[in-house]
Amino acid sequence: MTATISEFSTSLADAVERAGSYTVRVNARGRYGSSGIVWANGIVLTADHTIERDDDISITQADGSDLPAKIAGRDPRSDLAVLKIDGLEVSAAPRSNDGRVGSLVLAVGRSGGGDNGLGASLGIVSSIGMLGQERRRRRGGGKSIESIIRPDLTMYPGFSGGPLIDTSGAMVGVNTSGFRGQPLTIPHSTINEIVGQLLTHGRLRRGYLGMTSQPVRLPESIAATAGQDSGLLAVGVEDDSPASQGGIMIGDILIAVGGDPVRDTDDLRSALGPDLAGQPTALRILRGGEPKDLTVTIGER
Repeated sequence: MTATISEFSTSLADAVERAGSYTVRVNARGRYGSSGIVWANGIVLTADHTIERDDDISITQADGSDLPAKIAGRDPRSDLAVLKIDGLEVSAAPRSNDGRVGSLVLAVGRSGGGDNGLGASLGIVSSIGMLGQERRRRRGGGKSIESIIRPDLTMYPGFSGGPLIDTSGAMVGVNTSGFRGQPLTIPHSTINEIVGQLLTHGRLRRGYLGMTSQPVRLPESIAATAGQDSGLLAVGVEDDSPASQGGIMIGDILIAVGGDPVRDTDDLRSALGPDLAGQPTALRILRGGEPKDLTVTIGER
């Protein structure tokens, strides 16, 4: 039994060492550094809320050497930022599965202190699910990500931007405490598109309608026709907005965008993804209790 425990302990230490090879310190704020993940050749992914300046940013590698870094793109809503670093020759983080509830995981960070700032924390995946309330907690409104991992472990100061890893040292996702300090992990499978857009556009494109709304319950007779029990009541429509130009009126109830049901504001945010920006899109509304189809060219912001 002692040998088994010792072997298991050694395997965890080996996993952290492997993760440490692709985990860097990000020097972009005054108090202490944060962590980052070598995502691709010359690219480091980190947590946006830890980037507190636009210039004089650097990363510290596992060997202790520093390299200057530039912001390639950032998105406060998803709390992700991408840095470009010339001369970074570290291999990208290997990807793991998105984890399973109950599986052992480790949070790894490189924020300062001994052993060149490398630190780790052990726990389990406590849940995997939709963002729910977290999508409204970040400054700036809604979220651009749909799923989240909630690890049951300690996220030490400076761990934001570092990887959550499995017991082989492969990356499950990127850690952040940027959602009201609650430790969460964004799975790498949901990050790919965001990183691509940040590298291409410097920001994340989002669809925009230009209407204010509130969820409403639909009467049973209308719900049967609509195929859902709730929708979004338009309580305001901005002048010259995509909603206005597409014919949406105050009092209309939005029930679908691009064929996807819209039951509440979270559904609408999810539907207005980057792919719809600038595209004519089919909307279904209820007007006076009757379904009506509109075509609206989705705006971008």
